[in-house]
Amino acid sequence: MKIKGFFSPGVTLVALIISIATLGIIDYVTSYELGFFMFYFLPIAAGAWRFGPRYAILLSVLSAVTWGLSQWYSGYMYSHVIYYAWDTIIHLISFLIIGYILAKIHRLLIEERKISKELQEALSQVKTLSGLLPICAWCKRIRDDQGYWQQIEEYVKTHSDVQFSHGLCKDCASKMMDDEMHAAGSKEQETDKESKLRGRSSD
Repeated sequence: MKIKGFFSPGVTLVALIISIATLGIIDYVTSYELGFFMFYFLPIAAGAWRFGPRYAILLSVLSAVTWGLSQWYSGYMYSHVIYYAWDTIIHLISFLIIGYILAKIHRLLIEERKISKELQEALSQVKTLSGLLPICAWCKRIRDDQGYWQQIEEYVKTHSDVQFSHGLCKDCASKMMDDEMHAAGSKEQETDKESKLRGRSSD
């Protein structure tokens, strides 16, 4: 039921009221021999869907009053006025139930669309890596879609929300210490050789 967007709220409301009044006139003309009770649900449903529960209640009350007046002035004779009041109240309750249910369904649909939209926006902000990544077996650089080779940290940072924090694992830290000690030892040996050579040259 897509009414929103075609007419302004004021025009739509007036059209619904006119339709209810038209149904009342038809009920009055045809008297009690033909019943148009079910047709009152149409403007009530449209109003509930378009305006919400408050206007659904308003249109339900207006429909019940219109139906009651059409029955009263059409010449239908009740054995007691309480039966007339009972019929009118039953019609009112029926109108209210339908209007409230449709207004509630419409509100739930709007909330569902809002949640779905927020979920889609959240998912669109999530970046993921998938597929095959061409990586150099020697330097461990990754080739991007343009054919350029990038450091693995730079590539992953560009294609995801990952932030890198650099450190050293135990194996690399031990290897680095060994390399530094080896380099320091080699430097000391070279220094000793240079000192000896200088000592010999001075002699």
